[in-house]
Amino acid sequence: MHSYEVMPNFFYPTDYHFFYRQQNFVTQLTEEFRRQHSDVINELALNGMDNRLITYILQTVIHFTITNAHYYSGSLSMRTNQLYELLLQREQWFSYLFRAYRFSINQMKRITRTIIKFTLQQIRPIYY
Repeated sequence: MHSYEVMPNFFYPTDYHFFYRQQNFVTQLTEEFRRQHSDVINELALNGMDNRLITYILQTVIHFTITNAHYYSGSLSMRTNQLYELLLQREQWFSYLFRAYRFSINQMKRITRTIIKFTLQQIRPIYY
């Protein structure tokens, strides 16, 4: 085979119904997190993050947790820590975003772990 030969393009159809159902679930969890953890939302806002950025962070972490939760087993605390480490490995921009708003590493870890733990508690009936 030569480098100039055209490789076949395989089309992988997207299950749009599943995608939109998951987006709706992420939105529901985001709203529920805002209601239950207003202290975290206030902390993010006090450090200068606007509402859209806070929503983006919440939805990113919630979606990431839903997508990767089935890879880990163990206690809630163990799974939370494992998912937190995986998030930082895969989404390197995440820690830079918190640093840009002058959050300490401990603040970022506490906030992110709170979101992950909340999500794991909400999706527990789905995976067990």
